[in-house]
Amino acid sequence: MAAETKIARWKLVVGYGAFSLLAFVLCLCLTFPYDTLRRRAVDAAADAGYALRIGSLRPGLRGLTATQVRLSKVPNGMTPELQGMLASNTSLLPGPEELGEPLTIDSVALRPSLLPLGVAFHLDVMGGSVSGNVGGLSDVQVAMKLSDLDPSKGNLKGFSGMDLTGRLNGSLNLTMPRTRGQPDLSQANGQLALDTKELLIAGGNITVPMYGQPTPMDLPRISLGEIDARIKIEKGLGTVEALQAKSEDLEVRGSGTVKLGQRLDVSQPDMDFKLRAEPEFVKRLGLLGAGLSILPPDKEDPKFRAAHLSGFFNRPNFGPARQNVMR
Repeated sequence: MAAETKIARWKLVVGYGAFSLLAFVLCLCLTFPYDTLRRRAVDAAADAGYALRIGSLRPGLRGLTATQVRLSKVPNGMTPELQGMLASNTSLLPGPEELGEPLTIDSVALRPSLLPLGVAFHLDVMGGSVSGNVGGLSDVQVAMKLSDLDPSKGNLKGFSGMDLTGRLNGSLNLTMPRTRGQPDLSQANGQLALDTKELLIAGGNITVPMYGQPTPMDLPRISLGEIDARIKIEKGLGTVEALQAKSEDLEVRGSGTVKLGQRLDVSQPDMDFKLRAEPEFVKRLGLLGAGLSILPPDKEDPKFRAAHLSGFFNRPNFGPARQNVMR
């Protein structure tokens, strides 16, 4: 009779541990409340006036993964009936006239993170990626990186109205204290960086606030070229460390500050700009070009025009620089 083979204790421990982990993951995948999570995501977007549609929601290599995600601004406001249709994931949804043109995202992946304690995310969007994490026990920490985004993809033109081409890269790191249990952007610390390659506004249209009224405006072709922007944020005050753009159409240099509000749209810029536009570009701008022409020359470099941006991001005031002096 063959001698009995005794399995080492450590092999038994590893084997049972691996089996238990596999069984746990399998049960989690089979019983995870995907529909509940989908409804909560749709309801959160609806509260902000956006229509969120998710093609599928399943576990993936990077964590819980949503694919074929579409996000759009509802033109006439969200109604309870429309929100109910979105939450039920029915295929009988109205078209872009009621839901708005969607920004399309190939996939969104979420998983727990330990440092900081919270959620890590990864988006495949516009031919590139957006990744980072959000969390923190006391202060809320946000870290985000934009890698090789192509703004001509993802239906950004339909979503925003701007027809853009080029490449975008950037990063954002913010630490926000909590006020009344909510993250307080107006007291944030951190840094924002953005750089672009061959950025071009090929056309499109946007709605801008003019004299207190939303006014549609057609966009001409504008080459922005290479943009380098860096802003350091301390206790809610963003100081421009670098802001410059240069192309065959124009050259822009900026300085100043941005006082962050509880919401980004009510943040207050206090920024000075130097602009030098090529004559053919000014002609192409039409009325906008006439507006640039009335800006006074900069005292330090008369080849540039001097301008100042103030007000709020949702109600900006753009005009001649104060005392025609760049800070």
